[in-house]
Amino acid sequence: MAEVYRTLNTARVSEAAVPAQTLALSFKALFGQLRDEHMCATKRKISSTGTKVGMIMELSLDEFRRPKGKITTEPGDSPAMVQSAIQAMAAMLNTPAGRPIEPPSSSAIGPASKLLSDYVDPYLAHVLTTNKPTEKTLESYRAAIVLFIDIVGDKPLSTLAVTDQNRFEDTIEKVPANRTKIALARSLSLDEMAALDVPKLGPQSAKNVAMRTNRFLVWAFRREGGKPPFELMGNVRITARSKTVQRRAFTDDEISTLFSPATYAQGRQQSPYMYWLPLIGLHSGMRINEIAQLALADIGLHGGIPCFHVTDEGDDETTNRRAKRVKTDTGRRIVPVHDALINLGLLDYVHTVRQDDHNVLFPELIGGRDGPGQPASKQFARYCDRVGLKDPALVFHSFRHGAVGRMRAAGIRKELSMVVVGHTPADDVHDSYGDIKNDFGIADRKRAVAALQFESVLDYENLKKLRPTPKNLREAVGRAYARIHKKVI
Repeated sequence: MAEVYRTLNTARVSEAAVPAQTLALSFKALFGQLRDEHMCATKRKISSTGTKVGMIMELSLDEFRRPKGKITTEPGDSPAMVQSAIQAMAAMLNTPAGRPIEPPSSSAIGPASKLLSDYVDPYLAHVLTTNKPTEKTLESYRAAIVLFIDIVGDKPLSTLAVTDQNRFEDTIEKVPANRTKIALARSLSLDEMAALDVPKLGPQSAKNVAMRTNRFLVWAFRREGGKPPFELMGNVRITARSKTVQRRAFTDDEISTLFSPATYAQGRQQSPYMYWLPLIGLHSGMRINEIAQLALADIGLHGGIPCFHVTDEGDDETTNRRAKRVKTDTGRRIVPVHDALINLGLLDYVHTVRQDDHNVLFPELIGGRDGPGQPASKQFARYCDRVGLKDPALVFHSFRHGAVGRMRAAGIRKELSMVVVGHTPADDVHDSYGDIKNDFGIADRKRAVAALQFESVLDYENLKKLRPTPKNLREAVGRAYARIHKKVI
């Protein structure tokens, strides 16, 4: 071993690598030259015509993302040529320890490619056309791509390299979870944001950003005839998720607190939905978006019984709303209106809305990215906090839990209650026979809804006095459209 060190003029393994490769390749070239003299003659003849024969150099990463290189020579290559090639390879391999090198780009696109930001809108248009995502999903894609650009910089697509991957992966989990909503963070750089003592993006959120950005990069490089030089967080596996809060039904005491005439539907800027939406949810078990998106045409008589028709049909583009949606096929259903709602004056309110030339039940619920139920859900959460119901397990969906539980307690058949609330039957052979949605008529459904009794819990007489007036409706609609107009400006 000492003789080897003396031959290479060094006792350091890191310094011996290049001379050793030079020596080995020189011997290989020499032996090849002696063995194949006729090939050498042919090569010299080719060289005399001005044609140059270059060496083949390959550069790649091993399984630990460390650089490794390979040089292929041919007989007749001089030691000087080999030495030059080795030095060129060494320069490419000369990167800090523990960090992968930037290999020659596999993208094969020209240096004059457009900036990353130039590809964003065309890509989102492509996604909108091919996948038809919701507005919320589309915005999540835009937010992920913009965050990636903020991290690595708005640079030409062709200049992306592994250093950008490293920068992204080192930074992403330090980014505040709600960086656009934190006033203090809006004027800060990402590095300054990372130093803030605020909740950061979780592993799953960071992975989602990476996956959405990867799709964007694949699309952008494909348009330029190449492939991305990396995959963001490709080796990251999310093995554990944070536990979600298990929702529960409101107790009778909590329902009494929620609908107390002393606090319910009170305030300087009251809207009709603040009064009617929770009451409808309590007396039907309908989802918040199902109620919030109701059109006036969705409320009518079926078999002589007033009913809500939960459907995704009958969109009106003039309402400034997201298209009507139902969660599942069984979500399309007819739900009788509870007698308590009729006694409180719901049908009179429907008549008032129709007289004001509106075609939806709550015309003031506009502009919600996730549908008209989004602003209503936020307002309901704030109201719960205000009256002291701060348990995170209590949300608008808790009315749905309560409806199912009360029907069960009243002896209503499970299949009937599932039809009323729009639950999908269990996936077994028995449930696949027949048509559960048509097995129960309107009278049966009316009986199930009537099982939701709250006479001993709610003060209906005083609640009735709090009903929104036509003036409340017009003022609420005016405020809603003024708010939308302000956003547009």
